[in-house]
Amino acid sequence: MPPPPRRHIAGDSILAPTTSHAGMVKLLADLLHHTPPSTWPPALAAPALRSRLAPAHVSSLLLLPASLSRPDLSRRFLLLLPPHLVSPLCLSLLALSFVSASPSSPPPSPHAASLLLSLASSSPSASSSFSSLSHACSLSPFPPATTATAATLLASSYLRLRRVRDAADVLHLSLSAGITPNQYTVSQILFSLVKIRQFTLARAVFDEMLQSGVRLDEYVYTAGIRAYCEARNIDGAKGLVARMQDEGVKVGVVPYNVLMYGLCKNQRVQEAVEVKNNMVVRGVAADEVTYRTLVYGFCRAEELEMALRVTYDMARLGFVPSEANCSFMLDGLRKRGKIEEAFRLACRLGEFGMVPNIFAYNALIDSLCKNGMFGEADKLFNEMVDKGLEPNEVTYSILIHSFCKRGMMEDALDMFDRMREKGVRVTVYPYNSLISGCCKQDDLDRAMSFLSEMADMGVTPNATSYSPLIAGFCRKGDLSNAVELHREMAEKGVAWNTYTFTALINGFCKDKKMDEASWLFDKMIDRNLLPNEATFNVMIEGYCLVGNIRKAFQLYDQMVDRGLTPDNYTYRSLISGICLTSGVSKANEFVADLEKNCSVLNKFSLAALMHGFCREGRWTEAYGVWNEMATRGVKLDLVSFTIIVYAALEQHDAEKSSVLLREMKEKSVRPDNVFHTCMINIHSKAGNMVEALNCWDKMIADGCFPNTFTYTVLVNNLCKSGHLSSAELLCKEMLASHFLPNNYTYNCFLDYFTTEGDLETAKDLYLAMLRGSLANIVTVNTLIKGFCKVGQIQEAIDLIRKSTENGFFPDCISYSTVIHELCKKGDTNKAFELWNEMLYKGLKPDIVAYNILIRWCNVHGEIDKGLGIYNDMIKKGVQPNWHTYRALLLGTSVMTSKQDAILLIT
Repeated sequence: MPPPPRRHIAGDSILAPTTSHAGMVKLLADLLHHTPPSTWPPALAAPALRSRLAPAHVSSLLLLPASLSRPDLSRRFLLLLPPHLVSPLCLSLLALSFVSASPSSPPPSPHAASLLLSLASSSPSASSSFSSLSHACSLSPFPPATTATAATLLASSYLRLRRVRDAADVLHLSLSAGITPNQYTVSQILFSLVKIRQFTLARAVFDEMLQSGVRLDEYVYTAGIRAYCEARNIDGAKGLVARMQDEGVKVGVVPYNVLMYGLCKNQRVQEAVEVKNNMVVRGVAADEVTYRTLVYGFCRAEELEMALRVTYDMARLGFVPSEANCSFMLDGLRKRGKIEEAFRLACRLGEFGMVPNIFAYNALIDSLCKNGMFGEADKLFNEMVDKGLEPNEVTYSILIHSFCKRGMMEDALDMFDRMREKGVRVTVYPYNSLISGCCKQDDLDRAMSFLSEMADMGVTPNATSYSPLIAGFCRKGDLSNAVELHREMAEKGVAWNTYTFTALINGFCKDKKMDEASWLFDKMIDRNLLPNEATFNVMIEGYCLVGNIRKAFQLYDQMVDRGLTPDNYTYRSLISGICLTSGVSKANEFVADLEKNCSVLNKFSLAALMHGFCREGRWTEAYGVWNEMATRGVKLDLVSFTIIVYAALEQHDAEKSSVLLREMKEKSVRPDNVFHTCMINIHSKAGNMVEALNCWDKMIADGCFPNTFTYTVLVNNLCKSGHLSSAELLCKEMLASHFLPNNYTYNCFLDYFTTEGDLETAKDLYLAMLRGSLANIVTVNTLIKGFCKVGQIQEAIDLIRKSTENGFFPDCISYSTVIHELCKKGDTNKAFELWNEMLYKGLKPDIVAYNILIRWCNVHGEIDKGLGIYNDMIKKGVQPNWHTYRALLLGTSVMTSKQDAILLIT
């Protein structure tokens, strides 16, 4: 008797070698709809099925009526498939199935939202994801409401991903296809665009909604009014309110409040009052926000009496004025010398339960301190007891903070002692002020003693206690102590926050250690701490400092996508970075683009552009920026004057520099140590020591005394001009003035000896610097340069390898100097050995290092090696410059094929 036919079970190989598309889909359908889910994993893991399965089979499976009616089952099936089989079309079809299966539920299926979020995050663009969704809609007769809901969810997904402009693209594509997304989502897109200051795009989106013929609701109109107001098209915003009223849209108080705020912000408070009156006539009751907005408008217009009147009206209606408006009115009365009236106002507010009486004094004292009226604040403090009010911990904290902010640490400590003598509870706030004050004076030992005292007194430090200390150590270049404090926070249970991370990231960025800074940035995000504008700014500045402008702009885009607003600190870094890497012409184009997009550039950004022109010797354009700053009413500060006066002196334009110095005096811009040091530097660098010493005397006459940096600048220029004995004499005077020469000062002498070829003296000085802990990597590089100059290349290589024993880690300059000398002597093999050693140690070559190797490879006819280095440079994100292209073109002169040369140039 023959054996019975063998039954196939899940997971068996049952596929013919040439299974058709329809056969594959039928097989999947049988598996999905006619077998229990427990059998799916082994069946899908079968090699014969897995090797033939394609995304098209899965999408065809999802289009079957049985699959469309059971999206939950289809979803379970898809979760077992490898990611490459789940195409954007599959995600779209399944999402549409979920929406179609529950058309009446007000919040759409969470599974549909999750699927479309996956589609948005995996698609390269909004148009790509929308195209997948549209294609899915065309493959099955989904109801129009299903399509509209899915489009709405896709736009919402981009909002969740903080890709607001992509959400706006989905809205535009939907409207173009005749699909009307949910109006609440439309309003969220508009508000999000306004939040990231994309006012023009927000207006365009709103106008497109108007033109679509869809009847807009209150939410969309409110968002449109906000967009028009932020774009300063106030009359257009008023027109929208009128149109909304004409169309009979049922609205509450919110759109009126938004328009009123726009009017008040633009100094049109009387029109805001008219809007409020018109609103009340139409039966819409004013709320607390309405009154707060009017008070804000009157305060902004400095109509203090009207602001007070509206505030008292608010109080009678039981509404509470905002703390900002109360502070503004109190401050307004104080500015007019009506301190008692301000106190009476605060007391009256207290009667209504808005502020306690002690708050009135504290607010006034704080206001006086912030405005520099310290005598009045002290008087008010002394009057408190007479009024029957005992200063509390807030009062003392305000005064201690004020003293610390002004650098009056002894007065702050006296007030701190008085606080403890009176038995007032000491909180973390005065300690934080004392720590911050000490850190600002670089007295980190004393600041650390306060941190220790807090623990002894049972006061728990917080992140604000650590932030200034971390920043202080970073400022001194002591990153190890900064990292140790950061670690201590975690050990003591003090939560890291955005500010502590930012302080530490800033330290690494200033030290040009971008790998460490980037690691901290990523770690911060992993811990769900959102980077703020300051975090992005220090990262952008760091990448600009190391010349990686591409990464800087990637962070800039990421910053905008997260809804953060770039400011002039951002722009200044980018302008300086572009000047450094691509030249000031490109930076000028960037500035023009910013201004075209309504960005208001201030003295920081414009001074960076002016400095860029000065560095390239383009004096006419630099003066043009200077004149434009004056025309715009930009306050010309000491930094701006320092740049332009320095430029005039570099150009040997004595007349222009005299005019500028006179203008400084007229504008009451007082020179500081930095300004005077720059003047000493420019004159001594030009060899005009008489004028440099005159500037030295002028510095002292202005009450600015030379510091270590001033001495070092003059020592450096004396050494460079060959006046070694004068430099040594100045160094002795420096010691007599109780200023200790630092490593920069001694490096000036070391540079002189290496330049003169006096290597024995240079080595003696280097050893002395090592003994005095004054050597650094710059010291090592200076000596390496000296060895290379006299042909002692092996000594230079030995110094690189021994420097780690002294705690110095060779950098890109160390290796590039020796590589250049080896190539110059024709030993490219040894040069490449050093290059590979540098890469092995994790050092990233800069543009100078790449250019050196590319040039010498071409000089020695090793064209392929040169091109290989060039390709590696591009891959690593290092921007080529003119020197790179010149080195490459040098190689074309020795290339045997003209065709190759043409290909290289193109």
